[in-house]
Amino acid sequence: MMVEAMTLLIKQLNDYIAQSDGGGPGAPVQTVWGNVAQLDRPEVATELENHIVLTLVNLEEERALKNGRSFASVGSSDVAYRNRPIHLNLFLLFTANYRNYGTALRRLSQVLTFFQGKQQFTLANSPGALPQPPIAEFSLTMDLLSPKFEEVNHLWGFLGAKQGVSVLYRGRLVTISDDRVLTGGGIIREIDVLSRDATA
Repeated sequence: MMVEAMTLLIKQLNDYIAQSDGGGPGAPVQTVWGNVAQLDRPEVATELENHIVLTLVNLEEERALKNGRSFASVGSSDVAYRNRPIHLNLFLLFTANYRNYGTALRRLSQVLTFFQGKQQFTLANSPGALPQPPIAEFSLTMDLLSPKFEEVNHLWGFLGAKQGVSVLYRGRLVTISDDRVLTGGGIIREIDVLSRDATA
């Protein structure tokens, strides 16, 4: 679901920028995904130049949703046991990788304006963003993060890249589930309790 979530965001953001620039469906793509840590590699740098680059920089499990049922009823008489889904927060870095500094700032402003206007993304409010939705339900809420100067320095040092014009968001929640049945059985309908006298 991480790929689908990022694909949906890129499609929606590109549509917004094209509309803001007065372009139509054939407007140049402005947002791509890529690893900004590899901008020192010529082949990668050329591919990502003059684009908004979306990079996944971290994952975090949402522990508040870790508890839950590990079984589900199947029909009227059976139970299937599965591992619980993993609920993830995605830390997404949007870097305006443009040669012209003014253009970079304008693109970054468009990213901020886009997510200010639309914070929650579902399949219902993002029609056509995913050609073949992998699941029936999908929800992603984007939160703007404001790291301190020291944290920004650590982030770009960790990436091993020169700091660019960028903004960091947290996307909540992406659910990962294999839906693999581990075991099954019948539903417990009654419990017989024997007294000590009956077992003696």
